[in-house]
Amino acid sequence: MKNLRRLSILLLFYLVILRAGEYADAFLEMGVSARALAMGNCSGTLDNTETAFLSNPAGLGNIMRTRLGLMYASQFGLANHNYAGLALPVKPGMTLAVSWIRFGVDDIPIRPDIIRTVADKEQRRDSIVTIANTHLKTFNDAENALFVSIGKFNSGIMDLGWRYSKFRVDFPIGVNFKLIHKRLYNLEGYGLGLDVGGRIRVHGEELFDISNLGFLSLGLALKDITGTTIYWNTRRQDQIRMTPAAAFALEQPLNRWRSKLNFAVEKDYRYAEKARYGLEIIYAERIACRFGLKNTGLTTGFGLNFKVMKKIVQVDYSFYNHDLGISHRLGSSIVF
Repeated sequence: MKNLRRLSILLLFYLVILRAGEYADAFLEMGVSARALAMGNCSGTLDNTETAFLSNPAGLGNIMRTRLGLMYASQFGLANHNYAGLALPVKPGMTLAVSWIRFGVDDIPIRPDIIRTVADKEQRRDSIVTIANTHLKTFNDAENALFVSIGKFNSGIMDLGWRYSKFRVDFPIGVNFKLIHKRLYNLEGYGLGLDVGGRIRVHGEELFDISNLGFLSLGLALKDITGTTIYWNTRRQDQIRMTPAAAFALEQPLNRWRSKLNFAVEKDYRYAEKARYGLEIIYAERIACRFGLKNTGLTTGFGLNFKVMKKIVQVDYSFYNHDLGISHRLGSSIVF
């Protein structure tokens, strides 16, 4: 059964490479943040950590201290998904981040094609038994991406005229430079891409004159803005077209209960899927419970913040029950 599952994944990857070239970066769409997945991958206006580069690099502009992030996930028990990233403020309001993502299926068996080479049914049956008891050669599927990202924080005072009060607007921007490398058996491809993103964040009470209303945010990310070409060693080229992703979030303080509620909606325009929704409840800036709704089902998870040797440690977990099976994701960040 294990080999059958791996063979199914292998066939899926072949379809992605050979027939769906514009989705050659599909492994990046799974994200790297356990927090984001727990909220249905709705982090385009809420993620202000080292993982913001993937949803909207503008979020990197809000980082004020050096951060190191790690993530591991087993995708339905079939593939390994890893991430490591470092975000370093280089000057006030500007952050440089370097991130690496790997998605791989290891030890895929190379099986002989007995369907076409063995015509006799009895011989085919015997061949299957022989193969089952034989140590077969294997190969790996590996998809890697290296990101170098820059986020810049900007802020100003907005004046809409005499009928409105002046209010502050934060509008960070960010950019990703990415290198994609894919290898499957004897196929190998490389590609260079560029993503840009921006956000607008205002205090709802100042904008609408509604008492105790929290912060409102809008975000827009343009991924592969110039079109990303994957060049294969077979002389084939796959073109990844630009994909916009829009997001909205409400950050509502609940001061009476020492808590905060975050609600987010996000929609990208590569597929015909519906918008995604996420909800997060944070208590005392220490414990978070998260829920999400996306096109393929419900997600959930939690987060913990604590100090170790004067360093802030953040641990996030997400749970996702997909038609292919259950997926767990564990992520952590250290704030120096």
